[in-house]
Amino acid sequence: MIRGVHVLALAAIALGGVALRATEVYTSRYQTLPALDWLESRPPLAQATSMPAAGDLARGLPRVLPLLVIEDDAHTRLPAFSPPASVQRTMGGVRDASRIRLGSPGTYVSGQVPITARLDVIVFNRQQRAAAWSELMRHAMDIRDPETGLAQVRVAGPDERDAAWVPAPGPLQGGIATVAGYRGPVGFVRQVSVRHGVDPDAADLLDVSARAEALARTAAADWSSWLEHQLKM
Repeated sequence: MIRGVHVLALAAIALGGVALRATEVYTSRYQTLPALDWLESRPPLAQATSMPAAGDLARGLPRVLPLLVIEDDAHTRLPAFSPPASVQRTMGGVRDASRIRLGSPGTYVSGQVPITARLDVIVFNRQQRAAAWSELMRHAMDIRDPETGLAQVRVAGPDERDAAWVPAPGPLQGGIATVAGYRGPVGFVRQVSVRHGVDPDAADLLDVSARAEALARTAAADWSSWLEHQLKM
């Protein structure tokens, strides 16, 4: 005869199994234990409690690129490496993340905007998480852009604080530059695209890539200076 105590025992076993399975799924997806993420999000381990929201940090991009206008305002996103990235992983230890997109003023057909700029901001609970994400981002970008799948060439030296890439030479591959790095618990990816003309040759592609790289590096330096001021506040 099944008694109440037996039902409770069976329910406890079932709930324990559900909790174990949930922990396994979480760990496989975020590469960390849920308990560690919970601890890192609370004092004294958390290092981002006084940081502005990721969306507010992303809105610092128009400050350093005043000639561009907001095409897609800052919105929340889940930072992850997914196909076509060479690695697949969802990042753990994230407090919040945001993306903003700017473009040349005016009305253009989709895909015909002369200059676009994108900034992803990820606020981690701890600086160690931001550093680990930055290393993973460099590994992924050294192979191909995690979003476009274009093969990349790193153009930043080993002594530079931030890493930078442009597309590897190829048909219609050019005019894009990406800069990624971190400051404190904040990781960022900045990508600038300069539209090339119709039927460009190799010299044209190199030229627009160089222009995109110069713009991305300048914006990265100015925004990083602004960010460091925010970190000190």
